[in-house]
Amino acid sequence: MEPVRLTTISLSQVDWGEETFAIPGYVSDGVLERSLEMVGLLMPPTLWEKTSGRFVIIDGFKRLSRLKDRCDRLQAVIYPPGYGESRLLRFRLETKMFSRPLNLAEKVHILAKYASLASTEELQRRICPALGLSGAPDTLSLWCAIAAWPARHLSFLGHDVIAEKTALLLAPFSETDREAFFQLMQALRCSASLQVEILERCDDITRRDGVRLQQLLETPEIQAILEDGDRNRREKTAAVRELLYRWRFPRLVQKMTSTQRAIAQLPLPQAVSLSPPAQLEGDVWELKLRFRTPEELAASIHALASLVRTSAFDLLFHSVDHSAPLDKDTPTSPSAQRV
Repeated sequence: MEPVRLTTISLSQVDWGEETFAIPGYVSDGVLERSLEMVGLLMPPTLWEKTSGRFVIIDGFKRLSRLKDRCDRLQAVIYPPGYGESRLLRFRLETKMFSRPLNLAEKVHILAKYASLASTEELQRRICPALGLSGAPDTLSLWCAIAAWPARHLSFLGHDVIAEKTALLLAPFSETDREAFFQLMQALRCSASLQVEILERCDDITRRDGVRLQQLLETPEIQAILEDGDRNRREKTAAVRELLYRWRFPRLVQKMTSTQRAIAQLPLPQAVSLSPPAQLEGDVWELKLRFRTPEELAASIHALASLVRTSAFDLLFHSVDHSAPLDKDTPTSPSAQRV
């Protein structure tokens, strides 16, 4: 086998359309751009002489692209044809995995390319842990599907707009539904846990109402929140979560609203607050008393002793019944209203 050599080649001999070894990151590398502008090419790129006199890029895509229109010839490390594509691809992937921190788009591409070279056992035992990706049996095929997303969607992974678990949950969705969710996340820029919560709640609503994710996210109510110039991203995220919660659990929201209304109508002492069970689950209520002196406490307790024997107080406890039908004030989603 011919040895690896350092030699000068003509850029016209490079097959620019061959991307077997490419691992795009979908993020502009400003640091590399400035370095090339200031000091030029410091390390020679690595190429494979796939056929006599014709070269495929293995490593150095960004550097060569930057120099493509600036010079005719350069020095490169050349692997001869005898090395073979699979062997060189493994070299390339191993080098990429351990050379620098990778964004999620790069990790997904590496795993998808390695899937053609390694067994499932090796992917789960070595490759996924090295990349910091979930290697569960049901996620490997999802990662490969994600690697085939269009460049615009993968750029959201490259820029950390979409977290790992969110990407996995989005894998089965259509391209248009993913696009709508990406636009929402770009506007909100919320944490990974909130991304998952919002997507799961949206999925629950769309499955219940038989509509697409895109339809739900393009409703006037959600778009009004995103276009509200008086809210920052955190406030918009909170508003979207609250709206989706109301749409997802309309009966519960109705009951909570009516319960709070009934509590407000009770003649509670000013220093007393009454709270129903959280999310109306269970039977533990909470009563808070605020007082400055023993006399104030005694007065509140006396007033409460009289209140708990009234029919209004008894009716409040029996009103927490989830079997009640929805009324006209129940907050249903626009998708449900169209059905």
